[in-house]
Amino acid sequence: MDNEPRPMNRRERLRTQTLQEMRDASFAIIDADGLHALSVAALARGMAMSAPAVYRYFPSRDALVAHLTTLAYEQLMVAMSEAAASGRRTPQARVRLLVASYREWALRYPWRYRMLFGERTADLPGDAGIRTPLDLAMALLVDLLVAASGDASARRTSGDQALDEQLRSWASIQERPGIPPAVATAAILIWTRVHGIVSLELTGMLDNHPLDAERLIRLEVDGALRQLVGSTLSG
Repeated sequence: MDNEPRPMNRRERLRTQTLQEMRDASFAIIDADGLHALSVAALARGMAMSAPAVYRYFPSRDALVAHLTTLAYEQLMVAMSEAAASGRRTPQARVRLLVASYREWALRYPWRYRMLFGERTADLPGDAGIRTPLDLAMALLVDLLVAASGDASARRTSGDQALDEQLRSWASIQERPGIPPAVATAAILIWTRVHGIVSLELTGMLDNHPLDAERLIRLEVDGALRQLVGSTLSG
């Protein structure tokens, strides 16, 4: 009984409700016109509030953007986690589902995606020692790759001793010490290649080319998996 949360009083409930409405209104502005359209004044107008009232929740625009960025990271992480956990599928299939959910979220919320990866804003998540939702997503990808490779990657290295040491350090930062360099390499290559293709797709760089981004991503992911596992893929 002592561990049960204390019921919120009326003022706390109203503050929580208002904060959620401010999040929704802020994302509505971003989804419509981009992060540059979001300001304290614009949010106040959308909420039928005064600017000073908004400042009681967020001391600055940067604080508001940092809060929204954290939420967007979490939304993307939830989408990827749910996709990767779906059904009794092979680890390889779950890697593909995780990657597909990343692209689907980006296409559904292109301005939020740009907010995460295309803007340099003060006080965003990712300070030293702090685990962001995308760190957790990377750890999930690594775990799936470990399951997919079994013992196939245990003794394989990048062929570059210095790079292998860097990959081991990277794995420790991801809280996955001891994974083979081959797994770390596959995770990084999948992440960077998928991010690159999605970014090109969202910025319109593929619009005038007869290229299917989904097929390109599938090719990159399957290539990384094949190199990691060293056999013909199934599932």
